[in-house]
Amino acid sequence: VYRCEKPRTWISSGGLGTMGYGLPASIGVQIGNPGKRVVLVSGDGSIFMKIQELVTAVNYCLPIKIFIMNNSYLGMVRQWQGCLYKGRYSCTRLQNPDLVTLARAFGAEGFAVEKEEDLEPVIEQALRVEGKPALVDCRVAEEENVLPFVPPGKSLEEMILE
Repeated sequence: VYRCEKPRTWISSGGLGTMGYGLPASIGVQIGNPGKRVVLVSGDGSIFMKIQELVTAVNYCLPIKIFIMNNSYLGMVRQWQGCLYKGRYSCTRLQNPDLVTLARAFGAEGFAVEKEEDLEPVIEQALRVEGKPALVDCRVAEEENVLPFVPPGKSLEEMILE
């Protein structure tokens, strides 16, 4: 568990529908904070909006640690369709490339996690990578949901907790 005890150690779009925000933002954070550890946690749908920026991180030798929660879906959209529209799914399934191969093609380091028990050693490996980004493809169950979430058009008081 990461505790945000210092100002400006948790950078977020605020959940305002900004798919693709994470990688460019983490590049800016790393450039503005050389010598500090920068960790990006992103969904696969979001990272693919700006995956090409990985080459920017490589070109600038930025040691960003990138963890992708990969369920092969536009996860929040699929979740809304399942919870709010009686499972009428449309256009949410992704045909992802091999993220480890893609990371290495860009010049970054790539790792994959298939099982929960493999997570800790892979995190340790990724944290040891210096001078270039390390991308970790964390494969999660396709039906995995993110909670809490706020339904479209609702206020924070109407968020769904379970």
